[in-house]
Amino acid sequence: MNVQLKADHVWFHYTDEEGNRTSEDVLKDVSLEIKKGSFTAILGHNGSGKSTLARLLNAILVPISGSVWVNGIETRDEEQLYEIRRHTGMVFQNPDNQIVATIVEEDVAFGPENLGIEPQEIRRRVDEALRAVDMYEYRLHAPSQLSGGQKQRVAIAGIIAMRPDCIILDEPTAMLDPRGRREVMKTIRMLNEEHGITVVLITHYMDEAVQADRVVVMDDGKIIMDSTPGAVFTKPELLQAVGLDVPQAAELLQSLKEAGLPVEVTAIDEASCADVIMNLFA
Repeated sequence: MNVQLKADHVWFHYTDEEGNRTSEDVLKDVSLEIKKGSFTAILGHNGSGKSTLARLLNAILVPISGSVWVNGIETRDEEQLYEIRRHTGMVFQNPDNQIVATIVEEDVAFGPENLGIEPQEIRRRVDEALRAVDMYEYRLHAPSQLSGGQKQRVAIAGIIAMRPDCIILDEPTAMLDPRGRREVMKTIRMLNEEHGITVVLITHYMDEAVQADRVVVMDDGKIIMDSTPGAVFTKPELLQAVGLDVPQAAELLQSLKEAGLPVEVTAIDEASCADVIMNLFA
């Protein structure tokens, strides 16, 4: 697979409008490559730098030193920002901050209209995007009438209608109830698995990160773990040391192991955990 997003020895701190430094280093020599078509979850507690990294990968911010590339385009090239944004969409934590119209289908059309797409093509893209997130029947509703999960799916549809190769989601379920979280995660998996869209999910929910192909763990502005969910979540002591929870399945097996039972912490989901426990009595 081709590299779609690349951070190369990136350092970042925040500055004011006059360029004066206003924070400590938020990112410290971060290097990362995201492959086209992959599903990567980036984990970390508040202040770890994960949301700042997301904004750098979408050229909302640029590095203080080092470089970030999107589809081979360096994000410092201001003349290429349009091309970068065409390839990489961003979904934020609060869907209300991204919804700009009073009718759902008009909101989804907003992005393609700004790209200068022909009206007939916009109509087709809006309908396809709303169907993709299972919100087509709500196309004439006011966003204010929708639940939090539905609003977030409309925000995602607005990005899909712009036909990006990659979607970066910055804690998209943080403000949602469990049902809304499930709806949005189902949509995210569908976009990756059925449409081949590269997904970068910033989250602090372990059950969401488990669904990714790859998990990157950040702490204090650095990447401290980068592997498959199975490799990351079967090391609960390392995650807990940086203030993160572990999936309940892994936590249960760890407790059984500490109690002296002959189990290995190899499961990260409920079904696999049940199999491990059943094998104790086989």
